[in-house]
Amino acid sequence: MIADPKAHEFVRSFAGQWLGVRNFDNGTPPNRDFYRFYDDALRDSSKREPLEFFSEVLKQDLPITNFLDSDFVVVNERLAKHYGIEGIEGEQFRRVPARADNRRGGVLGMAGILTYLADGTRTLPVRRATWVLDTLWNQPVPPPPPNAGDLPASKEKKLSVRARLDLHRQSENCGSCHARVDPFGMALENYDATGMWRDRQNGEGMRGDANSPALDVSGQLPNGTEFKSVQEFKAALLAEKQRFVKGFTEKLLCYALGRPIGYGDHLTVEQIMAHAAKHDDRLQEIIQATVACEFFQTK
Repeated sequence: MIADPKAHEFVRSFAGQWLGVRNFDNGTPPNRDFYRFYDDALRDSSKREPLEFFSEVLKQDLPITNFLDSDFVVVNERLAKHYGIEGIEGEQFRRVPARADNRRGGVLGMAGILTYLADGTRTLPVRRATWVLDTLWNQPVPPPPPNAGDLPASKEKKLSVRARLDLHRQSENCGSCHARVDPFGMALENYDATGMWRDRQNGEGMRGDANSPALDVSGQLPNGTEFKSVQEFKAALLAEKQRFVKGFTEKLLCYALGRPIGYGDHLTVEQIMAHAAKHDDRLQEIIQATVACEFFQTK
């Protein structure tokens, strides 16, 4: 059934829902007055990339840990240019080796996702963090208290997003939550509002040049693991891969059953995970174990 062309509907529906692709058009597109290289071809290619990548993992029955990090990307010419990958021509998406710098493997380096989690001129690390926790770990972040306020735009041209967040965290209403959440978003600060790699702050009047603040993307996961780069961040997530496997299994089971996952489903989730672990957490095995479970068979 997975080899049937109709399986594309599963990719479009589930992956579109899980990774938020269906919401991309509801986000604020990059400001083309500032990001003049951003064009319709990049917009359209960025929207397709997560689905094409998911399809590759599905068809090749790869471990789902490839969504956290992978040694390949699935791109066309326009995306390859955006990512600094040479030798790719044409609109057709294809699997190619990721660059040795490991900036793009997995979903965390995908331009469409990163653009959606920005506001057109600046990155939104808190929004990116909540996406990572909800999407990859199935741990939704509670909404902020009514009096928390938003992170203000920078009035000081040399004030980085991290510096503004540090000021924001000084409030008793904000500090405790941000300390747990922010590292998951700050780890992705090397990607600007178009998903392009940067080493210095850009947007909000800053051009990413020598006069702009250098980026500090370091942080610490709740388990105490520290990281200093997005590559180390992905490695830290892989070290806790069971959180991701559990979150993914819950998301897939929720999709399959057409209802939220409750306490009574925990044994089913554990059974699916146990089956997956025997098969290197391969995507097709997780799907097969899901459709074979009692709740799906009797729904």
